[in-house]
Amino acid sequence: MCAAGSCAAGRPNLSPSRMDKRASKTAYFLNRVLGYLALIGRNVRLPESGGVWILVADAVRAPWEVADLLAASYPGIEAQGLPFVALLTDFDVEEFEREMQATGRSAAAATPVPVEIEPAEVEDGELEDAKPEDGDETPPIPEPATR
Repeated sequence: MCAAGSCAAGRPNLSPSRMDKRASKTAYFLNRVLGYLALIGRNVRLPESGGVWILVADAVRAPWEVADLLAASYPGIEAQGLPFVALLTDFDVEEFEREMQATGRSAAAATPVPVEIEPAEVEDGELEDAKPEDGDETPPIPEPATR
């Protein structure tokens, strides 16, 4: 019997690995950060090239039909101009990730964009109007019903 942690010592393949996110079914996924529409096969690992992969349509449609649906659903996206990729195996995903790294798209997607937030303008007395009139800031908690 092994002591705690000593059985896997020297064997890196037995160390706990991270959980890959995988497609639950073959479907179209959109990554708005990368600007890609992908058909990803069932149980295929989702690419880690930046951004979030959102399931947008079942695989029963053609890519141009999905682009039409996206154009109607997301008016801010130029859906007809989205690049399309079919990722039906884990090897396809690895190739896609290599391409994203080679072109620098994954690094650009991983770079946080600074956002400037300006304070809202408040008129005199506006915050005082929002307070409850009786001065009690906490709403009363109702008594539980008993039988």
